[in-house]
Amino acid sequence: MGVTANGDGADDGGGNGAGAEPGHPVVWLFDEYARPHWKQLVGGLSFSTVEQIPARLPPVLVGVAIDAVLLNTGPFRLPLVPDAWLPTEMADQLTVLIALLVGSFAAVALVNYFGRRVLGRFGQSFQHEIRTEVFDTVQRLEMGYFDDHDTGEVMSVLNDDVQEVQTLVFGVLARGSTMTMTAVATYAYMLWLNWQLAVVLAVVPFALFALSYWFSNWIEPKHMAVRERVGDLNSRLNNNVDGVSVIKTFGTERAERERVRDASGDLRTAQWDAHWAQATMDPVSRTVSQLARVITLLVGGIWVLTGPPLFFTGTLTPGALFTFYVFVGSLLTAMQGIAEVVDGYQNGKAAATRLRDIVANDSVAERRDAAELADPEGAVAYDDVTFSYPGRDEPTLDGVTFDVEPGDTVGIVGSTGAGKSTILKLLLRFYDPDSGAVRVDGTDVRDVTVESLRESIGYVSQDPFLFYGAVRENIAYADPDADEETVVEAAKLAGAHEFVAELPDGYDTQVGERGVKLSGGQRQRVSIARAIVRDPAILVLDEATSHVDNETEVLIQRTLDELAADRTTFLVAHRLSTVRDADRIIVVDDGEVVERGTHEDLLARDGLYANLWNVQVGDVTALPDSFLRRVRRGDTA
Repeated sequence: MGVTANGDGADDGGGNGAGAEPGHPVVWLFDEYARPHWKQLVGGLSFSTVEQIPARLPPVLVGVAIDAVLLNTGPFRLPLVPDAWLPTEMADQLTVLIALLVGSFAAVALVNYFGRRVLGRFGQSFQHEIRTEVFDTVQRLEMGYFDDHDTGEVMSVLNDDVQEVQTLVFGVLARGSTMTMTAVATYAYMLWLNWQLAVVLAVVPFALFALSYWFSNWIEPKHMAVRERVGDLNSRLNNNVDGVSVIKTFGTERAERERVRDASGDLRTAQWDAHWAQATMDPVSRTVSQLARVITLLVGGIWVLTGPPLFFTGTLTPGALFTFYVFVGSLLTAMQGIAEVVDGYQNGKAAATRLRDIVANDSVAERRDAAELADPEGAVAYDDVTFSYPGRDEPTLDGVTFDVEPGDTVGIVGSTGAGKSTILKLLLRFYDPDSGAVRVDGTDVRDVTVESLRESIGYVSQDPFLFYGAVRENIAYADPDADEETVVEAAKLAGAHEFVAELPDGYDTQVGERGVKLSGGQRQRVSIARAIVRDPAILVLDEATSHVDNETEVLIQRTLDELAADRTTFLVAHRLSTVRDADRIIVVDDGEVVERGTHEDLLARDGLYANLWNVQVGDVTALPDSFLRRVRRGDTA
């Protein structure tokens, strides 16, 4: 075995988000995932800024035309353009106006097109980075996370929340920035047209901003509740699809319909609560915004007809009033858009919070100095290992200590809930021990990369899982480059070749969702073949023959004896006949190693192993009362 240093030496076990300090979810989101694409972001925002210049020209041009026609007090003028450059004939003036209007419309369309393209590319890259990072994190999470969060909730985050985050990007960044640019540019034009009236009207945007800020804090928990109810409903639907055979067997379709209706009803209530809050905000903000139009027409109309009212000074032409009124509408539309963006922002913030929480849960992150486990020999040691599952006070394993030499076959036996499977899960780093250490070839498994550790282990669980696809794909899953000969040989060693050959399409037969088209024993043999293809230094079989008949068990046992000849093998079994030929047997009771030795040695000691053996050969009275009491309690681990 060799342990080689990780080349980059900087892997926290995560991508962009791993190890990120908790903070504001939207700030975290953009800081982690927008940074690599900052050029696209800046480019898109630049186009939005440039777009505001030609977008404000049409009202100015129409206002100039109104003054030229109604007042007829002087030559035709355009802002910032010398009079010598302008025509004097009315027809030529009209031609210039139309040309400028068409040009401004074309410029807006062209700049908007390029801006949307750049921001669209940014948004897609942004979403891709988030989805892949969150999925990578889910792949690295401790199994304890999945003990506390069901599949539907995780899928809701991967699908719905990632989609909401993309909406956040386009709804808040793209539309929000565009609305902000529009508001700033419009108000700048208003100041240029008539700074006095513009200053008076400034109170309306500030009032809308204050309302939006208050509304943002009010609606945030409502959107978080919606995201949580979506996860609950997805979990319920996922459970129904996965457990459809159980539901039909027990005839509980009506009860399940009620559960789904309840979950959907909770989501409906949460959505209605958020919608009601939004519906309350809209008319309030619209009413406030209309005050600006009223003030403009009232003050501006008096000004044009009778001169400056109150404390105002100077003149205001009909064309300038028209232009100003149009700009007020543009400003209010922009401010209204910003207010509407707040709703999308809070919804996206709720989704970003759930995404951040998953990334922050990257609890099996590798150490920065994690090394590669190269060419392992297969020596395994448990050094005073204590472990408790999250939320449990009593330890599942307490001071477990034993060594396994390379190439040895070790059986682990004990009652249900004794901690047998937990011992193997610590070796695979599904969990990390609370104290003590698990070592491979003398190296703590926490000091090596998770990938290299698991590449050295072939694992077959008591609940075989097959992926949707062909038999061949499932056997070759551990090594996608495996050729036909390797796949068939592995199937033969696992006792699977004979039944696979009889399937309609042989190795190309589709196994269905979770392997539903195969029997339990067939799924188990395919699962064993999958582990064999990896050709691991350490083979872990957790109740690997629990779903096969006696004849198949004997066949598999013979092949396992051949496989174990040059690799370290762990056998967890209730059937003690499976482990009787092991080099050593570890007996676990209530989380502690109580006996160890060969089959013959343990029978001679007449302890717990001997009692279990006697029960399996027919003597039920052999078990001690304390053991039977634990079995009746249903203690599990």
